[in-house]
Amino acid sequence: MNKFISINLNQSESRETIREQWRERSRWFTFGLITVLLVFVNVETWWIGRGYSKLIERKESEIKDVKNQISALRKEGKNLSKADIMSLAEMENNRILWARNMQLIGEMTPDDMAITSMKYKKNKIIISGVAVIYEDRKDFDIIHNYINRLKSNKQLGENFSKIKFNQGSLKTIREQEIVEFEIEAALRISANTKGDIL
Repeated sequence: MNKFISINLNQSESRETIREQWRERSRWFTFGLITVLLVFVNVETWWIGRGYSKLIERKESEIKDVKNQISALRKEGKNLSKADIMSLAEMENNRILWARNMQLIGEMTPDDMAITSMKYKKNKIIISGVAVIYEDRKDFDIIHNYINRLKSNKQLGENFSKIKFNQGSLKTIREQEIVEFEIEAALRISANTKGDIL
């Protein structure tokens, strides 16, 4: 009985084929992961926008209700004292529509920047965020441009007397340089009265 030895001469080719298959799989996996992340970010952005829209609609509805109540009181001819009228006028003049201000700040935020939090403290709004740093620009140029854009907006200027850069720090995340920043916006409220937050 003869014994034969089998030698696979195509072994290196099959290894190369397997290597190429793994490369192809890893490319498809990376593509799929990026696609899923982009879909998630788009859905999240849509969801946040939807929430802001509902908030704005609710606040507009509340304003309409208050105006209707005022009109009804005027028609009924109820005895409103001068103090009541002055109090209502003062409230109207000093109130701040937060939903509209937040929407404006969001609309004016560039694509390479993200607002991470907004805090109200001692008649000031503290806006925190992150921004991408580009090699052809100075580190904090994007922040200063953003602040100038906020300052130049007339609607924001009605509610904020001063918008300034508070602090910032540079960080590197996944080989990308970013700047974490904090902007302080002081409310335009007289020393004697504080506005209602609506």
